[in-house]
Amino acid sequence: MDLTLSGIGKRYRAGTVLENINFDVGCRELVSIVGPSGVGKTTLLNIIAGLDKPDAGKVIFSDPPSKTHPVIMVFQDYVLFPSMTVRDNIGFGLRTRRMAGTAVREQVDQMLEYFRLTGHGSHYPAQLSAGQKQRVAIARAMVVNPAVLLLDEPFANLDRNLKMETARFIRRTQKEFGIPTISVTHDLSEAFAMSDRIGVLLEGRLRQYDSPKQVYFNPVSRQVAEFLGPVNIIPLDLFPVFGIKEPRGKGEILARPENLAIVSRDEGPGRITEKTFAGHYIAYRVELKNKIFTVYCQDDNFVLDQKVGLSLKTI
Repeated sequence: MDLTLSGIGKRYRAGTVLENINFDVGCRELVSIVGPSGVGKTTLLNIIAGLDKPDAGKVIFSDPPSKTHPVIMVFQDYVLFPSMTVRDNIGFGLRTRRMAGTAVREQVDQMLEYFRLTGHGSHYPAQLSAGQKQRVAIARAMVVNPAVLLLDEPFANLDRNLKMETARFIRRTQKEFGIPTISVTHDLSEAFAMSDRIGVLLEGRLRQYDSPKQVYFNPVSRQVAEFLGPVNIIPLDLFPVFGIKEPRGKGEILARPENLAIVSRDEGPGRITEKTFAGHYIAYRVELKNKIFTVYCQDDNFVLDQKVGLSLKTI
């Protein structure tokens, strides 16, 4: 199963929410659509799920979803049945298909084991942590063998220290089950960690859709670059100073702080104005030709007011 979104548009009274959205998802891909709150990410998921209709365009499935292979959405608040145990929540979809009790128990047992919930089968949602609730919601979705899995803000209710662990778990689960998955989120680090491809949704339009590395290091515009994190703007007139010999067909280059290198030069054109320990890297601010550039690196040997040069690393 794979799917394609072609020319999707959606408008409400307040204005256009989505405009000419086009992208595809491969049969074993995990795709994340990132963007700020209110940009239309959940509306897009609702359209894919069939919960809302687009005003333009269409969603094309290589094999139409069915009752036995539906499109399943896991909502950000999980929507677990509070009066049902974990076991009953996971098995709910199977029971609605009138599957035999023995078969339901066997499949639920498999889900409990895979999702590390074996000791929680008799618990109720109120007795679970946010991370456990999310695993129950995903297990309930996976047990019915969905054609497509949709995740609405999967990290929204998780503590910071759980987010990256959950991102790795989602990716591992998706690869294990081989189900095409679309996640919408504004948690960028986690989206980069788990996705095969990332789409950047800004102001109702999909501005870029590519591999995480390509989207991060080669953004198509300043708008995309700045949304994804700190970025340096190297103007054309400073290309020689950075050792850039070819103009690359652009009037400027967008460079992440980790893409710049500080070069020791006694009479360098730049001067270090700030130095900050940031955990796994040192953040430097370098003034060069009346502009400020941010550099992340592991070298702790540079000092304030030191004369240096800057160069652009090859990606």
